[in-house]
Amino acid sequence: MDTKTLIKEKAREIGFDLVGITVLSPSKYREMYENWLKHGMHADMDYLKRTNEVRLSPLLKFSWAKSIVMVGVNYYQGPLPDLKKGEVRISRYAIARDYHLVLTEMLKELSFFITSKTKSRRTKYYTDTGPIMEKELAERAGLGWIGKNTLLITEEFGSWVFLGEILLDIVLKPDKPSIDRCGDCKLCLDSCPTNAIIKPHCLNANLCTSYQTTENQRDLPDWFPSMGNPFIFGCDICQEVCPFNRNAKITNIKDFLPQKPLINPNIEYLDRLSRDKFKSIFRETPIEWAGWDIFTRNIRAFSKKAKRA
Repeated sequence: MDTKTLIKEKAREIGFDLVGITVLSPSKYREMYENWLKHGMHADMDYLKRTNEVRLSPLLKFSWAKSIVMVGVNYYQGPLPDLKKGEVRISRYAIARDYHLVLTEMLKELSFFITSKTKSRRTKYYTDTGPIMEKELAERAGLGWIGKNTLLITEEFGSWVFLGEILLDIVLKPDKPSIDRCGDCKLCLDSCPTNAIIKPHCLNANLCTSYQTTENQRDLPDWFPSMGNPFIFGCDICQEVCPFNRNAKITNIKDFLPQKPLINPNIEYLDRLSRDKFKSIFRETPIEWAGWDIFTRNIRAFSKKAKRA
């Protein structure tokens, strides 16, 4: 069995749903990405500007890397119950165990296997934590294509996928890149309550509910929550309307199944949470990573507007 096939079979045995191979050549999206940064659409995510050159030309930092294994894991949990009065939504990725913890364990196992069974002696793995253009590399490795909502869309699992990668010091034959299948559809643009997707493949983080409720460290904008948007942490609206998510398969990873207290919680209940109760409920979830201050800030803003309505 050749090395590429060996790695792919092991990846699927570990639990990765998607796996592909590519190289770390310079980004084809340089002009688009730099223009996005120039116009401040990255909001306060200054780390993106600081690591700009490495992201666009990863060999500047990883000169030893000859190949990169891109992997994806389906996290779709099936239909969620309709909202009742006073309930709010938390993005699907945050109502289960933190994917950073889950994928890091899986990537570590695959990385160890590669160095023990192949000629590779140096690896480096990330999952949304390194200066890597993950979605572009996943597109290049044949996992899916970057949709108009800027998310990776796959044929089998839609956009409900977490990505990870392992850089290798051995040469592997790259897979064929995926082809964009969005066509004329623009449901994601039309459905965004804040018009954050200002044009296909261009999202202004300043207008994005997901950015504002998870990464923004400052006060929330006056428009939060936007009209008709029930999300208090993250936002899935542009994914929920995507045709490629209509027949999504339910995840096989138990850690990604939703924790009951996080499904459609009541805003008044959240407003009464103590810090200790917060730690208990949100332990090992992305909300714990974001922290008490950000989450309670979101709750206060949501509650305040709800009382005025």
